[in-house]
Amino acid sequence: MQFYALDKKHRKSMPQRSFVRWWVLLAAVAAVSPLPTAAQLVGGCPAPPPLPDFEPIPADAPMMARVRADEMQSEGEIVELTGNVELYEADKRLTADRIKYNRATAEVEAQGNVTLEDLRGDQLRSPEVYLQLDTLTGYTAPGTYRIGPAKGRGDAQRITLEGRQRLGVRNGRYTTCPQGNDDWYLSVRDLQLDREHNVGTARHAVIKFKRVPLFYWPWIRFPLADQRETGFLFPHVGTSDKRGTEFGWPFYWNIAPNFDDTITPTYMSKRGLQLTNKFRYLGHTLSGELGLQGLADDKETGTNRGAINYLHRQSIGRFWRGNVRFNRVSDDNYLDDFGNSLELASLTNLPQEADFEYRGRAWDFRARLLAFQTIDPTIALDDRPYDRLPQLLLTAHPGTLRGGLLPHFYGEFDYFQREQSLEGTRVDLWPGLSWPLRRSYGFFIPKISVKYIGYDLDVPPSQDDQPNATVPLFSLDNGLIFERSGRRFNQTLEPRLFYLFVPFKEQDNLPNFDTSIPEITFDNLFRENRFVGGDRVGDTNQATLALTTRTIGAQDGIEHFRFSIGQTFFFADRKVNLPAEIDTDNTSDVVAEVSATLARRWYTRATINWDPDLRRTQRSSVLLQYQPARDRIINAGYRLRRDDNVEQVELSTQWPIKSRWTVAASTKYDLVNERNLETFMGFGYRSCCWAIRLFAQRRLDTEQRQVSDVKFEFELSGLSKLGDVPKSPLNQSIFFPSQEFATQGPGFR
Repeated sequence: MQFYALDKKHRKSMPQRSFVRWWVLLAAVAAVSPLPTAAQLVGGCPAPPPLPDFEPIPADAPMMARVRADEMQSEGEIVELTGNVELYEADKRLTADRIKYNRATAEVEAQGNVTLEDLRGDQLRSPEVYLQLDTLTGYTAPGTYRIGPAKGRGDAQRITLEGRQRLGVRNGRYTTCPQGNDDWYLSVRDLQLDREHNVGTARHAVIKFKRVPLFYWPWIRFPLADQRETGFLFPHVGTSDKRGTEFGWPFYWNIAPNFDDTITPTYMSKRGLQLTNKFRYLGHTLSGELGLQGLADDKETGTNRGAINYLHRQSIGRFWRGNVRFNRVSDDNYLDDFGNSLELASLTNLPQEADFEYRGRAWDFRARLLAFQTIDPTIALDDRPYDRLPQLLLTAHPGTLRGGLLPHFYGEFDYFQREQSLEGTRVDLWPGLSWPLRRSYGFFIPKISVKYIGYDLDVPPSQDDQPNATVPLFSLDNGLIFERSGRRFNQTLEPRLFYLFVPFKEQDNLPNFDTSIPEITFDNLFRENRFVGGDRVGDTNQATLALTTRTIGAQDGIEHFRFSIGQTFFFADRKVNLPAEIDTDNTSDVVAEVSATLARRWYTRATINWDPDLRRTQRSSVLLQYQPARDRIINAGYRLRRDDNVEQVELSTQWPIKSRWTVAASTKYDLVNERNLETFMGFGYRSCCWAIRLFAQRRLDTEQRQVSDVKFEFELSGLSKLGDVPKSPLNQSIFFPSQEFATQGPGFR
C-alpha cells in the first residue's frame, strides 16, 4: 500500500497504474463508518439514516483532498480513479465508481453510483456529478438529494451546487416523508435550499397529496430546520351556520428572532372579508401578543365589526411584575358569531386591566386599573361590574414576633365607576394578630382582627357622603391529627373545630360595589367573613365542625383518598345580609367532598351540599376520570345546582385508535331543558410526514339556537398546516375548571 499527497501549491506525479488497493492522502486515512444492518423504527416511522462519520480535512491543512480507490491512472494533469472511489474534501465525501480529477483546474467528474455527502447529513445521489472542487460548485444529472436532520429530501432533473451552503433544484420535488413514501411532495420548477439560513425558497410550486394537486404557489418559503420562516402558510377552510363557508390564507412574517406577525384575510360567504392580525414579541423580561380582527360591512348586519385582544407580561427586577390585558369587541354578538366554543360565546364581561405588583418577603403591593365591557344586553345595569380606576392593594406579613405572635395586614383602596350609578372611593383596612401553635398532632390558632370600611361618595349634599363601619372579629381554629400506620398505607383522622364571633354593626347605609354571598363549599365553612368583597362584614356567632380522613402511601407519601365533611352551627341570627333580610337558619348545609386516585389510572372527585331543613341535595358535582396513559383519557361528569335550576352531564374522551388514529369527543347536555349545550367530535390521523384532523361542533348560541361549525386541518410535517382546528374541548370543561386534562395525542392536539 502506498500513500500519496497532493499539496495545494505543489503537485507531484503519481504512478501510472496500480492493481492493488491504494490511497492518495492529503492528511490521514479516513475512518469510514459501517453501514446499518437493518432499518430502525422510531414511533412507527423509519429512523433517519445515521450521520456520516469520517475525519474532515481542517481548513488550514496544506492539502486539498484525499482519495482512495481500487485503481488509478494518471496522464499529465488528469488523474483517473476507478473502483470504490472515495474523495474527501473539507467536510465533504464523494464516492463513485469512477472519478476523473484535473489537478490543474481542480475539476472533478464523477460517474456511476455517485454520492456526495457531508457531516451534517446532506446528501446528493446521481449517475453523474460535475464539480469544481475548490469552490464546490457544479451540477448533477437527474438525481436525488437529502437535507440532513430536517428529513427533507427529493429528486430533480438537475441539481446544482452553488457553494458550500446552497443547493439548487431544477424541475424537481421536495418532501419530508421517509424514503420510499411520497404521500406528499412539493413539485417545483425552481427550488433554492439555503443551508446557511436553513430556509427553502420555491418558485412555481404545486403541493400534491397522493399525487393529487392541492394548491399552487408562485413563490413560497419554508424552514429546513425547526425554525420560523417568512412566507404564506396553507389556506384554511371550514363551514359554519353563523359564517357560512370560510376560506382564509395566512401570511407569516418572521420580523426578527423575537418578533413575528401573522396576517390572515378570510372570506366568509355569509359575512364578507375579515382581516385578522396576530403580532407577538418576546424579550428577556417581557412577552406579549396583540390580536386585531376587522370585518367591513358585515353582510348579515350591515355594520363594521371587529375585536382587539392584547396581553403583555413583564418582570422588573427580582420582585416587580407588570401585566396588561385588554379585550374589546365591536358589538354584543361578536363572540357568538365569530367564536368557536360555548366557553367563548358565553362570556358576558370582557376585562380590561393593567396592573403593577411587588412581591417581597414581608409585604406585597398591587396597583391596578380594571374596567369591563359588558356584552350581554340582558344584564341589568345594577348587576354589571364596577370599573376600578384605580385599585390599590397592600398585604403585609412581617413574620413571627417574639412569643410566637403573627401579625398580618390587608389594605385596599378603590375608586368605583359605573355609568348612571353611585360612584366613589372605598378604603378597606383589615389588621390582625394571631398566635398559631402547630404540632405534629394538631394545631391551635386564636386570632383577633379589626375590619374598617370607609367611603367617600359622589352623592348630593343632603346625603351622607362618608359612611363607614368598624367591626372586630375573633376566631379560634383547632384541629387534631390522629394517624394509624400500615404496611402499605397510613390513614389519618382529622377532626376540626372552628369558632367565629363577629358582633353586629349596622351597615345598611353602606353601598354595595362588589360584594356578594359566596357559594357554600367545604373551604368556605372556615371563612372569617360571610361575604366576598369589601362592602360588608357579616355578623355571626358560629362554630364549624368538620372531619377529614386521608389515606396516604406509606412508601411514596402520595395521597390516594380524602374524605371531608363539615357543617356550621349558628348561635344567633345574622342581621347583616344581602339583601337586607335577617337570616334565622340554625345550621348551614352539610358539605362533603371526596377525592380518590385508584391504581394511578382512575381518579374521582365529588362534592355534595345537603340541606337538613329541606332534607334534599342542593348542590352536587361528580367527576370520574380514567387515564391509563397521557394520550388516553375518558371523563364523565355530573353537576346539580338546584337554586339555579341547573342539572347537566358531561362526557369527554380522547383515545388513540391503533397507532396513528385518534378520536376526541365531548358533549354537555342540559337535563332540565333536555337539550344539547355543546357537542364536539374530532378525528385525527398522523403518519410519519403528514397529519389530518376533522373537527365538528354543535352548540347552543346566545339566542338559544343550535348552531354547527366544521373545520379541517391538514398538516405537512416540515412545511405548514392547512386550517386551524380549535383546541380539544377537554381543556374547556365548565364543570371542573381546576382539573387539568391531558390532551396530547398522536393525531389530535
